[in-house]
Amino acid sequence: MLWNWSDQKKKNMEFGNRKKSKLIISPTGLLIFLLVMIFLIELSIMLVLNFYRLSRQEILVTILDSIILTVIFYPIIYFLVYRPFLMLLREVKEKEAKTEILATDLEKFKMAVDYTFDHIVITDPDGIALHVNHGVEHMTGFSRNEIIGKKVGTKELWGGLMGQAFYKKFWKTIKYDKKVFVGEINNRRKNGEEYAAQISVSPVLSKDQRVLYFVGIERDITEEKRIDKAKTEIISLASHQLLTPLTAIKWYVEMLTSGDVGKLTDNQQKYAEEINRGNQRMIDLVKSLLNVSRIELGTLTIVPKETQIIDIAKSLINEFISQIDSKKQKIIEKYEKLPKILIDPKLMRMIIQNILSNAIKYTPEKGTITIKIENKSQNALITISDTGYGIPSKQQSQIFQKLFRADNARQKDTEGTGLGLYIVKAIVEQSGGKIWFDSMENKGSTFYVTMPLIGMVKKEGTKFLENIK
Repeated sequence: MLWNWSDQKKKNMEFGNRKKSKLIISPTGLLIFLLVMIFLIELSIMLVLNFYRLSRQEILVTILDSIILTVIFYPIIYFLVYRPFLMLLREVKEKEAKTEILATDLEKFKMAVDYTFDHIVITDPDGIALHVNHGVEHMTGFSRNEIIGKKVGTKELWGGLMGQAFYKKFWKTIKYDKKVFVGEINNRRKNGEEYAAQISVSPVLSKDQRVLYFVGIERDITEEKRIDKAKTEIISLASHQLLTPLTAIKWYVEMLTSGDVGKLTDNQQKYAEEINRGNQRMIDLVKSLLNVSRIELGTLTIVPKETQIIDIAKSLINEFISQIDSKKQKIIEKYEKLPKILIDPKLMRMIIQNILSNAIKYTPEKGTITIKIENKSQNALITISDTGYGIPSKQQSQIFQKLFRADNARQKDTEGTGLGLYIVKAIVEQSGGKIWFDSMENKGSTFYVTMPLIGMVKKEGTKFLENIK
């Protein structure tokens, strides 16, 4: 047979199975059919035009001529008609096979995610829901029928609570940059209850890098955040209660060491100074814990003032000059012309102070520390580099975590809270800036901080950060 009719089932994600009838044509049969048709048409025309004027012999010659012309036209038909058609047919079949594979893969994926506890949604490139699992219904309270065919993340469903800046960044990341977006978001269930969620949205791309689908995974972290807040409040309360007696001890020790209550012997003086140093370490730890709690509870106050960042850097170098000289370190300063910026000078001082003190502490004698401040693309760029011990590559991803200290840092200096860089990162990011670093063990580290030239946004809070010596 040259052709036959067959039915094939086509799967589609949420729209059921569809039957499409298609004509399956044999390429060889088509070629033979075309040749026969050409031959018959040509012969018919010649016979109709000359039938009454031709003898039997002439009719046979005419038929023979038609056969010869058909044979001559065969290569032309092959290269101009048959071969392109065959290639087109092959491409169509390949696309159909790929579509069938994709549909099968999606069906398998749907079956795998349907009964997972996490909230999983598959959407088209415009965010229209194509498939949702049972976790979505459980978490949001909306049924599958209420969600399918609607745009997710809107007020009509469980979203729309975040600011425009958040959604603009979200869509830019997944649709135009074609990258995975990970972050925290506040949403609302069908019953009106708000909840916090950790989300991850990934684009599924074709071979030519077009977005085919988005796969969104959401996990309810409301309870986790409530527990974290409770822990932070306890730490804040305990730290505040500890700070008062520690400060009192500091005053009494200073009275002893200064001779206000009588002269101490050499041993007494030595012990009193050791008590003072230990007490100061405890005060610094308590202040750091207070700062962490104020940042995490959102009670931090930001009061921007016109400030010259270069002046802050210079004053801090003067404060650290005795430590720099005692270790015979070399300090290099490079400053570009920079306008005054609306920033909180206390917070800016904390940022530079922490990074600079780490550079001095973790750089050996006769090492070099460089501080550079530049005007870069609407940002002030602060760069502090050293030739110190560096950070082991395996631990670099943890450097901004609470209470983390690298192994080589603990070996070189047992003192330290592991909270400084966590606090610095939180301040920088809440101020609209960025912080990152490069480091190589036994070669040194370079920390970069950007601060927008438009300055920090004023924030009304209840607490200021504690200054740590």
